[in-house]
Amino acid sequence: MASGSLLAFRRGILEIEELLLADPTPVGAAPTNPELTRVIGRASVVLLSSHFERYIYAINEEATQLLNDAEVAGDCLPERIRLLHSQSPIDSLVATGWENRAEQLAAFIEMEAWLWIQGEKGILDHNRLIMWMKAPSPRYLVRYFRHWGIDDIFFSITRSPHTRNELRLRIEELVSKRNNIAHGDHSIEATHTEIALYRDVTTKFSERADKILGKTIGKVLGRQAAW
Repeated sequence: MASGSLLAFRRGILEIEELLLADPTPVGAAPTNPELTRVIGRASVVLLSSHFERYIYAINEEATQLLNDAEVAGDCLPERIRLLHSQSPIDSLVATGWENRAEQLAAFIEMEAWLWIQGEKGILDHNRLIMWMKAPSPRYLVRYFRHWGIDDIFFSITRSPHTRNELRLRIEELVSKRNNIAHGDHSIEATHTEIALYRDVTTKFSERADKILGKTIGKVLGRQAAW
């Protein structure tokens, strides 16, 4: 089984396939239209990175919605999730003078207390769990999945050091190239072979992480897997 978020990511990958097919240059050959090949490579980087980032945000929202629908008690959620969810209002409280905190304290108790009282139920805000993420780079991916109790997502999805290092390296490359293109760096390029590699790596990561997170959320829900 796969999450709805993973199915959407797979559909997004088809767009990358269409872009690669639009390149008139045969794989491994000299470009017949260098500028078009260059533009397709840059566009593929941006689009693939966007689909990958959207998958991470979507799976976060999907997991949160499942927990909300099941009305899971706050004390059954991972502690890191509870701490992260409460971080924003607590930080806001700290930044406010004590004489002006009454309204914020009342709101905090109303919205967050259920996370810290045994058996109490409430609503998780999926935005709170991922608002800190700037891009789906390896270090942020590790941080995100760790909140759910998965210590190192890259180690969890493969025991092979070579595969693990390849996943980290290529995802970092993809995200870095996308950021540089977005910031106006016209020197960034990506070949057909590189795009195919980034596609394969992000697909492998997403499919394996999807399965592990599904099992993790499933345990909280009291079943074998969430999807």
